[in-house]
Amino acid sequence: MPSQVNEILVNDLTREFQNMGSCVVVEFGKLQPQQDVEIRTKLREIGVRYRVVRGRLAKRAFSSLKLDLSDALRGRCGVAIAQKEGAIQAAKVLREWIKKTKDAPLSIKGGVVEGTPYSGKLAETIADLPDRATVNTQIVTAISGPARSLASLVSAVAGGLARCIQARIDKAGSAAAGADQAAG
Repeated sequence: MPSQVNEILVNDLTREFQNMGSCVVVEFGKLQPQQDVEIRTKLREIGVRYRVVRGRLAKRAFSSLKLDLSDALRGRCGVAIAQKEGAIQAAKVLREWIKKTKDAPLSIKGGVVEGTPYSGKLAETIADLPDRATVNTQIVTAISGPARSLASLVSAVAGGLARCIQARIDKAGSAAAGADQAAG
């Protein structure tokens, strides 16, 4: 009977991991009930689902998706499952909670963002990754900066040329007016 239950749990985890956009794997020690409720509430507020998992079963589910998080899935584990790159925001919330909590019984051990697994020391960098909106803004800024400079340069050349032509016209007009007065 336990093996059937484990198979059902692994299939459920596999299905959930297939549908996720990203996740953060945490290891927790002696987490107090009020701390657990606080963490779950903070994650729920940003649209992230938190689930306590058996490491052995989660390893099987992740490995069926060709993701190796075996280093992260040791001890008591929880997975914060998010849509798209929501794990970045989840990692930031968890890191902030860990810094704020004295002797925090929680640590970020791994995660998956955009299909890339992170574990060990790299797991701590998930919170430092920029989200899609930030990356898009950086790309647009990088592209528009040189284009804006080029537009200013072209505009300056055209403006200078227009001023030179106008000065010539004004000079020719004043020379013609002077010739008319001298003739008259």
